[in-house]
Amino acid sequence: MNIDPEALYQSLATQEPTPLAALPRTHGMYALYDHEGVMRYVGITMNDQSGFYGRIYQRHVAGSESRSHKFSHAYNTGRMWRAARDSRPDAKLSKGLRTAFVRRFCRATVIEVPIARHADLPLLERTVQRLAPAGQLTWIDARGFEPIDEPRALVDLLLAELAYTSDRVEALLRQAALHSARPR
Repeated sequence: MNIDPEALYQSLATQEPTPLAALPRTHGMYALYDHEGVMRYVGITMNDQSGFYGRIYQRHVAGSESRSHKFSHAYNTGRMWRAARDSRPDAKLSKGLRTAFVRRFCRATVIEVPIARHADLPLLERTVQRLAPAGQLTWIDARGFEPIDEPRALVDLLLAELAYTSDRVEALLRQAALHSARPR
């Protein structure tokens, strides 16, 4: 079986993005889409026991703020911000809101790759990443992409959906103030 990198890219870029909770537990290549429906990252999964679901829904979404967990890093902003490994109650609340936000508003596309071709995935990943138009994969740099600005209207909508109390909203505002005051 020959795998064409151009066809992989086109499939990732044109198929309807899937809600993250519905991702399969199989392996292959994936693209992450932000809350505006823009493709931001292309990656692979082959070592995660839970496949796409584990790599994306669990790690990229709920992982650390380090840059290897793309959604967690990209949305570490405003009321969803917390300093790395901060376990204070306000920070935990912000991290929980961030996780809920990404799971509600972000999507992914996936292409399953047969297990016999898993050894080819790292080379395919690099090739497909190079096929993307300049500026499309803004989360590709492992060490240099800035988190987005807080999508305030969507965060407000989510807070209403989740029925956050005024005390919880105050805690999130404290986190946003810390985010604004931190050195850059």
